[in-house]
Amino acid sequence: MKRSLFILTTALALPLLASGAEIDAFSKRFEPLEDSLKQVNAITKDLFDESLAEANEKEDGCDEERLYKSLRKRFNNQYQGELPKILINSDEIPKIHIPSKESIYQDFKWYEAIVQGGTARISDPIASQMKVGNVLVGTDKFEHFLGSGFLYFEKFYLEENAVEDALSIGWKAETGILGAVTTGVMSYADLSANFNGMRFWNHILLKNDDILGSQYNQGPYVQCVQNKWVKTENEIDWSNYIDAAFDEGINCSRFKNEKLAKKVSARLLLLESEDKEGRKYTCPMEPQKLEDLKSKYGQLAPFLLNPYGHNPIGEDSFDSLYPAP
Repeated sequence: MKRSLFILTTALALPLLASGAEIDAFSKRFEPLEDSLKQVNAITKDLFDESLAEANEKEDGCDEERLYKSLRKRFNNQYQGELPKILINSDEIPKIHIPSKESIYQDFKWYEAIVQGGTARISDPIASQMKVGNVLVGTDKFEHFLGSGFLYFEKFYLEENAVEDALSIGWKAETGILGAVTTGVMSYADLSANFNGMRFWNHILLKNDDILGSQYNQGPYVQCVQNKWVKTENEIDWSNYIDAAFDEGINCSRFKNEKLAKKVSARLLLLESEDKEGRKYTCPMEPQKLEDLKSKYGQLAPFLLNPYGHNPIGEDSFDSLYPAP
């Protein structure tokens, strides 16, 4: 009976594998890893040039909708955009891969978290990790940044809703069936990647100052000149967007319940006991970086950062995070 239920549940959950298993930013955290910032920037530049050429194919002036459509063919999730797919599949970009069965989530059972404890053992969708601008970041963060980031941008800037309406998109995903319900994990690093993606999409034309303040303005990366989209002198640099908030070892994830949180804590204690350098494996690994991030994100920090370590999600709601009037 249990076997039949497992097979049925697994089949129903397979479409959710697009969200993938969660990043383990601890098990191989201190292994040498070459920084890929220059490579990622170079690939981005080439794809951006291709996008502008396509957006200019029709001789009917600068159409913003067509511009975004062209960009999103290349800058989206790995199923709809080229950049994440290239980064995930490239053998020339140094990465660290930790199989699900060897990760800090290896003790999750399928009935506790169907993706992390079940389907991940079959297809192992767990993302690899890269170093970009000296930040350890999962390859999945580019999908969040470009795909979900555009949804935030659309909700906040194009449709002119409140920023909380945009932020709630990611919150619902991370606490719902695309997050903790199936993986057991709510990733604040994913939420931060989503938010910074919104900032990036705003910077394309820079019609509005950066939401964090004009001192964070980048771009515009493109402008309309004689009815053609033309690149400006401002090049896209991922180090302007990726920060320690993208790193699950600093911006701690939360868990569906206390039982799962304890399983992860036990695995971290084991890593600590095996570390020949005597390093501590407690999230956040670098508390000062998290403090710096709080200053950067200001009143939006509660939506993006988890300063409380590996704790269960609990009863607090998205609405409870709104700044006091």
